[in-house]
Amino acid sequence: MQHVYTARDQMDAHFLKGILEREGIVSVVQGEMLEGAWGTMPVSSESLPSIWVNEADVGKAQPIIAEYQSREVRNAKGVEAPPRATWKCPKCGEEVEEQFDTCWKCGAERAEG
Repeated sequence: MQHVYTARDQMDAHFLKGILEREGIVSVVQGEMLEGAWGTMPVSSESLPSIWVNEADVGKAQPIIAEYQSREVRNAKGVEAPPRATWKCPKCGEEVEEQFDTCWKCGAERAEG
């Protein structure tokens, strides 16, 4: 296995691990148990949780990790994400995000076409 990412904490590590696994990449979080000792030892890349993947998956994991890191930087800087596609509810006129088939406000189904 090869190290591909050093996380800031367990939550960061497991969140990215979930993203990688959703893409079919088996990953392992190492060093998460050291978080309990941070008050007694220096925090460094060796004491932070890290993610490891099979060597054959490194090339597939790297762009996913790069996008994850890029999104983290944009979020930290307060850069807004591009607007999501929406559809207008035929019953109440509410704007609903494209991935939903039912209006969150009135429960009406999305019109066909």
